[in-house]
Amino acid sequence: MRTHQRLKRHTRAVSTPDIRRIPAAETRGLRRAVLRPHQPPEAVVYPGDDDQDTLHLGLYSDGRLLGVASLYREPPPYALKAITSWRLRGMAVEQGRQGQGLGAALLKACMDHAMEHRGTQLWCNARATASGFYRSLGFIQHGDVFELPGIGPHHLMSRELKESVR
Repeated sequence: MRTHQRLKRHTRAVSTPDIRRIPAAETRGLRRAVLRPHQPPEAVVYPGDDDQDTLHLGLYSDGRLLGVASLYREPPPYALKAITSWRLRGMAVEQGRQGQGLGAALLKACMDHAMEHRGTQLWCNARATASGFYRSLGFIQHGDVFELPGIGPHHLMSRELKESVR
């Protein structure tokens, strides 16, 4: 996995971010602030967070945590046979820093990790408001929009991991 990645610079200058493995506990502050601000702290503790295969990434710039993403070895709900899938969950970029390429860098690092571990597919339950972001990175939607109680409308999305993600 590449630990340093260059990103486009937009409205605010962002130094070259450092993407690295972090403990599950370090993801929870941003998960809650961005994804579940009106829910209790335990709502951002996900099943599988402490599994040996689970990967948690933090994106840092100038020593500050700006983004997180977690990757779980888990088949999608529509899988009828055993496939080598990874699930993206809890991806969050600090408010005010979204739209600067940080989420794309995190997602690409997750795809790299999955491919390095023989993954053939990455899937997620994407918020409806973020589905365009995922489409721009090669994800496709499965089925209709669905509601996650207390969180909002989502799309089940996936991407095959055969082609380069660079």
